[in-house]
Formats: sequence, structure tokens, C-alpha cells
Amino acid sequence: MKPYRCVRSLALLMAALSISCGGGGGGGGSTGTLAAQVVVGNLSVPTALRFTPDGDIIFTEKATGNVRKVVNGTVLPNPIFSVSVESDGERGLLGLAIDPNYQANNFVYVFYTKASGTENEVVRFTDNGSGPNPTVIVPGLPASANHNGGRLEFGPDGKLYVTLGDVQNASNSQSDSTPAGKVLRYNANGSIPGDNPIPGNPLFSKGHRNCFGLAIDQVSGRVFVSENGPDCDDEVNRLVAGGNFGWRPGQPCGDNDPGFLDPLVRFSSVNAPTGMVVGTSAFGNSLLMASFNDRKLR
Repeated sequence: MKPYRCVRSLALLMAALSISCGGGGGGGGSTGTLAAQVVVGNLSVPTALRFTPDGDIIFTEKATGNVRKVVNGTVLPNPIFSVSVESDGERGLLGLAIDPNYQANNFVYVFYTKASGTENEVVRFTDNGSGPNPTVIVPGLPASANHNGGRLEFGPDGKLYVTLGDVQNASNSQSDSTPAGKVLRYNANGSIPGDNPIPGNPLFSKGHRNCFGLAIDQVSGRVFVSENGPDCDDEVNRLVAGGNFGWRPGQPCGDNDPGFLDPLVRFSSVNAPTGMVVGTSAFGNSLLMASFNDRKLR
């Protein structure tokens, strides 16, 4: 198991701020300049964040189960939503997404490990100041102390993509009968899209160990994940609907089995890739990725 560090979110925050505020136009893969800046301090293990269309920041705290909001650079004193979580190991309040129609419906989605510690679920709540009115969107996802994934992102197709790790059982990643070890694809209400690779199954891709990063190009629709290997083969993968990315019991390091899809990039395990975003502006045609073992943003 790799150590779970706050730098995962701090680097993601830096990336998100750079993309939103960076200069230049159109990019074409040009190199931008990053400057670390503390925006909000004294937080309790932030794990995910999103910008609202009006520039506010919504973020999650792993162990408290609190979803909090930053308005005009100041954290609101009370959470906008809270859930009871089991936060031991890599469990807790992990993922966050803003509905594509947020300006009209104020919907926010979170992925968290329930207090029982044995199930993850995705819940939607309303961020309008009049009560969150939570609705369970995806119930009953398996959980374990580690390898829960937990990333959420909407694609330009309006579908909600969810990463779920193998929950510490590599054989799950090759089985179509469990959501574990997969990237899952849902309609915004939690139903299964009719054009998924397997009818009636939320599976979008399989053969994943533990995807801590998920980024979707809102123009092309390309889906990227960062994936943590065991003691080798940390990866960045560009997903293909129905694709199998090869994680399985006994997978050798540097595996290039033609029966599985190869990663775009393969790293040594010193990196432990986590949060990812698709670059714009000065970082156009780029992915920005944090890694919590070496505390770098790439």
C-alpha cells in the first residue's frame, strides 16, 4: 500500500488553479509556468475539488465526511453537505463532481465509503442553501481498506464516470460480474446507459487496479485515468469503451501482453500517480498529474 498524503489534493488544487487562471491562448502543448500559492489552509485531508461555473470552489475532506465551499477566497463556516464515513486506510469521502447543468439544478455528486466500511456509494445533493436533499445515485459498490478508487467526472456525453479499485482482490478486475477494478459509466440519475459496452452493466473499461485520477477532455470526449501499480507499473491510460487494461493476479512488471491494452505512460512505483486534469490555455493538449509519493506535479 502506498501512503495516503494530503499532497494528492494540494497538487490537484495547484493544477486546477493554473488551468483556470493561466495566460496564453490555445496552447498547442506549450509549456506554462506554475507558481505554488496557498489558497485555503488548515484543512482536514482534502481529497477532491471542483470549481463551480461562478468560480467558487467545492472540496471534500476525507475523514470528516464534510463537503465545503470556498466563496471569494473564504471557506464558509459550515459544510454544505456531510456524510458519515469510514476513513481508515484509503476509505472515506473521496470523489466529487459538478453536474453539467449546475447553474440550473445546483447538483453536486460525491463518492464515499459508508460508515460500515464495506460499501462505497455515490450520492447527489443540492447546493442551493436551502437544504442538501441527498439522493443515492449509485448504491452498494464494494469497499475495502484500500483500492477504492473513488474518482468522479462527467463527460461531454453527459454521463457520469466513476473509478472503482479492485478492493484488494486482483481477480475482480477481470470479472464482468463485479464493478470492482473498473471504470463505470452511468446516466446522471444513476441508471445504466443503453450504449454501454455490456447491456445492463455499468462497466466502461476493466483490468484496473486502483485509479486515483480521472480526467476527461470535454472537447474530444477522451477519458484518461492514472493508475497505481503494486511495486511497479504506475500508469496513465487512455480508455477505450470495453477495453481491458490487464490488471490481474500475477501480472508481471512491464507487461506487454497483446491480449490487453498498453498504457500511454508507465512509471516506476516511486510516483504513485493520483489527481489528473486536462490542460487548457498555456497547458493545451496536455495532462497535468499529481503524484503523492514524490510530491510532484507533472
